[in-house]
Amino acid sequence: MSEKVSRLERLHSVREWLVRQLCRTDETVAELERKEAAAAVRASRALPSPEPGWKLSVRRAGGGPAPDPVHGNDCGMAGTSTKVLTREQALRALTEDGVAACPYCRPDNDLGVL
Repeated sequence: MSEKVSRLERLHSVREWLVRQLCRTDETVAELERKEAAAAVRASRALPSPEPGWKLSVRRAGGGPAPDPVHGNDCGMAGTSTKVLTREQALRALTEDGVAACPYCRPDNDLGVL
């Protein structure tokens, strides 16, 4: 026949099981913290993301090249004939030279010109 286990013995068994589970949880937490710390170190060593580039689409019209809108570097609407611009050049083109911003990629938002 089966022996009767006292309530105290059962509680001791449950406590031992809970202690083992807590140890496993602590090990998992420590492992995840190590991984996150290593990822943070790798991220801090990574090169900063490059500043977005800009380009000016140039089309041949009449006597010489006429500018189309200023585009973001990854805009597909710029066409094949483009001139790469620095931030200052793109700002000058939009604010002083009267060149329009591309309505699709909106480089004026990245440049802070509204």
